[in-house]
Amino acid sequence: MKHAKVILLLFTFLFIFGTMNIAGNNVISVHEAARNVEPNEKVMLSYESHDTIHIMNDTDFENQATDESWLGDGSSDTPYLIQGYSINNDTHLSIEIIDVSLYFEIRDCTITSATPQNAGGVSITNVTHGKIENCLIAYKNTGLGIHDSTEFSIVNCTMNNNAAGATVENSNHTTFSECYFTNTTTGSGFYQDDSHWTSITDSDINDNGDYGVESYQSDYFTFTGNEVTGNGYAGLLLENSHYGEYQLNTVFANGDEGFIVTDSHHVILTENTIYDNDGYGLYLIGPEYGHFTHNTIYGNRLEGIRYDTGGHSFIESNTVYDNGWINFEMGGVASGIQLADTINNSVIDNQVYNNSAHGIYLDNNDNSSVQGNTVWGNLGAEGECGINVVNANFCNITGNIVYNNTDNGIFMLYSDDCIVTHNIVYENNVYGIALDRCNRTLIYYNDFGWNPTNAYSSVDSTDINHWDNGVVGNWWSDFDGTIPYNISGSSNEQDMHPSNSLVLGTASDLEYEIGSTGNTLFLSAQALNPGDYEVVVDTTLIGTIEWNGANIYADIDGLDVGTYTVTVRAFHISGHYLSQSATVTVVDTTAP
Repeated sequence: MKHAKVILLLFTFLFIFGTMNIAGNNVISVHEAARNVEPNEKVMLSYESHDTIHIMNDTDFENQATDESWLGDGSSDTPYLIQGYSINNDTHLSIEIIDVSLYFEIRDCTITSATPQNAGGVSITNVTHGKIENCLIAYKNTGLGIHDSTEFSIVNCTMNNNAAGATVENSNHTTFSECYFTNTTTGSGFYQDDSHWTSITDSDINDNGDYGVESYQSDYFTFTGNEVTGNGYAGLLLENSHYGEYQLNTVFANGDEGFIVTDSHHVILTENTIYDNDGYGLYLIGPEYGHFTHNTIYGNRLEGIRYDTGGHSFIESNTVYDNGWINFEMGGVASGIQLADTINNSVIDNQVYNNSAHGIYLDNNDNSSVQGNTVWGNLGAEGECGINVVNANFCNITGNIVYNNTDNGIFMLYSDDCIVTHNIVYENNVYGIALDRCNRTLIYYNDFGWNPTNAYSSVDSTDINHWDNGVVGNWWSDFDGTIPYNISGSSNEQDMHPSNSLVLGTASDLEYEIGSTGNTLFLSAQALNPGDYEVVVDTTLIGTIEWNGANIYADIDGLDVGTYTVTVRAFHISGHYLSQSATVTVVDTTAP
């Protein structure tokens, strides 16, 4: 609905400007972006030129309604209607309504100035139950200002080419839907301060000179289904605005960050698409108890998600990729997700790949958890890791899949009393896991495979790191059966309970009678993280079977009389495999 293009409103607006004689013969040209504004399809066929409107209280409203023959009686069922006006004014507010408790609506109006940004557009102060619908407010100082009001709604309005788009101050329960906040010259598209339960839905906040959206000390802000792009600074700046919900928005190509969330607690930011911004995709400064989930964040100049100070938050189920490449040729790199100086955060179930620095980077974080993430292909400058942990104590790195990163899969520096368990780490370019000056790290029940060096620990540790829990150690692709398994580096640390990542024993030759059933090729096998196994007869693949990581009983029924080479290939989840072959002979001993 909001994107239906109706030409008549703009034509009327442009016609007004095109026929004006401006003092000093200065001609105002419509900003090119204004030609792309899409007003509401419910457009009046004609506009009545009208002077400015100033209403000071309920009695004044009733008197003017009588004088102007405005429809309605000010009740909730039949609100007063201010409708179909073209108000062009350079020196005063076009519409000003103060101290009104009556119900009213302003509909289908154009509110403009001949001299851009000398006067305000619509100002609402100490009003309840008001509504503005299908209006164009352009070339004003502040297009729409709402102050000390409650339960005011704005539907399908365009605030275009104003100094500032819309401002809400000390007001509650203000709602905007299907609106355009566009092309401000100096201010933001939308600004609010000390206003609660504001909502903006299905709107466009584009090409503004300052921020797209600014929110200060404004709680329970709901921002859903909007497009925010091309703004001079960040798409959204949220400061000391608690319990907000930001969902299903597309925030891209802004001059700074996509989102900045500063000292705003209990925020939910979910299912947004944040890309190609000229700073961080999502910049979190000091929030507590936030949920930042199910977002897609890519192509930003700096980190996809950057979290500085604060804590007790969840960064969960996001897809974060292709960040930090814009400045790469000049030495600028960025991680997918970076947390610095935070506490008790959980980074869970994210997909993090192809960022120009680390995949996930914890810097000076305590009591945080990195769990269930898939981190791969972070292939920027030399030394980038899948998971990089520096000065992070009492952290838990659990259940991650980390592979094909430039340097190490997991790297830990100056980090004490951490637990690393149930991770699958393979095909990284230097170490699977490396510990440098770390103490009392417990590393067990991990699967380290096919890295040039699977594990390294430096001699500078003052307390030993433990590579098993006393019962279970780790699984290693290069374990040759010798116990203990020695960790590379001069720390002389050992895994006392090692296992092999992938084991496949030999198969015995087999003969069976044609037509018989239950014939299987047995192979002793083991994998902590199995893929499938394949059965190949001579050169023909006859089956791909889900493997549980235990001994294999390959079904070889149904072959014709003859002699065959049957090969079983057992795959690790990484794609690496072992194979064994046996000769299978099928005979027919039944008398003709």
